[in-house]
Amino acid sequence: MNGATGIVAFMVTLLVMVLFHEFGHFITARKFGIKVEEFFIGFGPRLISWWRGETEYGVKAILLGGYVRIAGMNPMQVIPPEELPRTFGAKPAWQRAIVLFAGSMTHFILAILLFSTLYWVIGVHDYSRPLTRVEDVTAKVGDAEGPARVAGIKPGDVIVSISGKPIRSWDDLRDQVRPNAGKELIFEVERDGRRLQLPVTPVAAKVPVEANSDKTETVGQVGVAPSFRLIKESPPQALWHGIRTTGESIVLSVVGAGRIFSPEGISAVFQELGGEGERDLTEDQPIGLIGGARLAGQATSAGDMESLIMFLGIFIVFVGVINLAPLPPLDGGHLLVLAIEKISRRVVDPRRLIPVAGLVLGFLLILTVALFYLDLARPLTDPFQ
Repeated sequence: MNGATGIVAFMVTLLVMVLFHEFGHFITARKFGIKVEEFFIGFGPRLISWWRGETEYGVKAILLGGYVRIAGMNPMQVIPPEELPRTFGAKPAWQRAIVLFAGSMTHFILAILLFSTLYWVIGVHDYSRPLTRVEDVTAKVGDAEGPARVAGIKPGDVIVSISGKPIRSWDDLRDQVRPNAGKELIFEVERDGRRLQLPVTPVAAKVPVEANSDKTETVGQVGVAPSFRLIKESPPQALWHGIRTTGESIVLSVVGAGRIFSPEGISAVFQELGGEGERDLTEDQPIGLIGGARLAGQATSAGDMESLIMFLGIFIVFVGVINLAPLPPLDGGHLLVLAIEKISRRVVDPRRLIPVAGLVLGFLLILTVALFYLDLARPLTDPFQ
């Protein structure tokens, strides 16, 4: 599978996500009798449009999203008196809250469907239990040529025993290889129904004592990686797993957004502008749309559909969470205004929010341009190599 497939998948996901987001606002507004004036796919010049009832539907030239225009949400809009009862502001606060929240709710529903499809149809690997079947043979172990490759071990071989000792798990293999750097071992492997005896001499290599530790130890390595069992779940299990993964993604998105949009996180983004070379992919490293598309392409180039779908699902959830941030003109900002009105029992003049909304949009635009530059000038390293 080539990288273009992943890029297309990312762009389609982006378009579908935005359309479903706007459809969430559209369907709930219609349900509460609020007038919906426009529902368009894309932005820019109008290509085609048609009327159905009181709503104009259509397609615009730049197919990067879409929008729905609900009567009364634009504070500068002049509404005829006879239509005021059907505007957004005329409805009870709970109805307006549902209309506002419905957009992000579609993100979470889409993520549940995507994750559930992964667990049911495609399957996920059980990384907690590596198999004794070889997935990959590396060319180099440190500065030395990979001993397993030199010996003729190939991907797909099943390691049966080492120097007469049976290998029932990957831990058994590790226990035999690590203390025997420089000593010849006889690997018995099963290949195409045949048993082969292959002499392999592990080379000494430094590895961390524990994950994320700076302390190292010298152990024997042969340069093989295990395969993992692919697990597919029943539809009920997959649905529950999809709901749980979406919930975990929401929590991670809230924490991640807090880090990225903190003063330290914003400062780090702009400090990266003055750096050189590729950036390492970390949980605190924000990426733009170009970076996201590239990452999706790299996943498909590596044949890693599991990582591609997980990335797309987390991306959908993250955008939904960001949209609920309590800042105008985001939906979360409007929800905050509703809460203030409910607590204070006073109507907030939406025109007073225009300067705040302008500042937020300006900041988001500057951040988008910065990420656009970083994605082009300093792309993230390929995590799938």
